[in-house]
This record gives sequence, structure tokens and C-alpha cells, in this order.
Amino acid sequence: MRYQTTAGLDAALAKLPREHRRLFIDAIRAHLIPALTAGAHRGETPWPKRLRVHKIGEAYSLTWSFSGPDGRALFTIGPDSDGEPLLTWLAIGYHDIYQ
Repeated sequence: MRYQTTAGLDAALAKLPREHRRLFIDAIRAHLIPALTAGAHRGETPWPKRLRVHKIGEAYSLTWSFSGPDGRALFTIGPDSDGEPLLTWLAIGYHDIYQ
């Protein structure tokens, strides 16, 4: 699966403390990517409970950390120009990204 980021996400990610960025990347590699590979976005398998993924409008929200930082991220999944799934990261931070 391909992915892209928005300028807003890039700026917010750069502002996160290094350890928080590491927690996010680890959660994506260990839990989100395997879930996407298994088809969670198509309903073929459940999302990992560890990530608490849920829909907010057209976007998905996930929790990459429950303690320490209350880490959240928003993303969409849509087709790229070849019709393949494309994950677009929209926002990252803490619970305040929903405001």
C-alpha cells in the first residue's frame, strides 16, 4: 500500500518529541500495516484493538498511544491513479487534533 502525507501532517510530525514520533512509527509498522495488508480497510479482518481505529466522516482516526502522550492520527484511504489503495495521512498529535 502506498501512502502520502499532507503539509499539515509533516509540520505536526516535526513538532512531536522524538520519542512520540518513534511510538507512532512503531505502532504503524507493528499494527497498522499488517492490518491493512490483511484487508481491515475492506472489512475483511477487524482493525487491531490496540489502535482503536474508527471512522470520523470520510477519515479514519487511530490512537497510537494511550498513555504518556495521548497520541492520535487521522488518515483516509482511497484509490491512487492506478486504482490501488492510497493512505493519506492528514493530521497527527494528541486529542486536540479533533478540534
